[in-house]
Amino acid sequence: MDDFQKVVQSVVDKAKELTGTAKIYADIKSEELKMQQQYYRLGKKYYKIFKDTAEQDLKEFVDSIEISEEKIWEYKDKLNEMKDKKE
Repeated sequence: MDDFQKVVQSVVDKAKELTGTAKIYADIKSEELKMQQQYYRLGKKYYKIFKDTAEQDLKEFVDSIEISEEKIWEYKDKLNEMKDKKE
C-alpha cells in the first residue's frame, strides 16, 4: 500500500469512527428524550392523582401548576373576548 492509499484508508477509518460516535451520541439523546417524556407523564399523572393531597415538599409545584392553569384560562377568556369583539 502506498502513502496515498494509507492516507485514504486512514480517512475512511476515521470517518467510520466518527459515524459510529455520532450514532452513539444520537442514541444517548434519544434515550434522554424518552426519559424526559416519561418524567413528564409521571408528573402529570401524579398531579392528577395527588394534587389535592400533595406532600408538603411537592405542594409548591402543585400550587405553581394551579396558578399557571388559572392564567391560561384568563388568557383564553381574553382571546375569546377579542374574537367576539371582531365579529
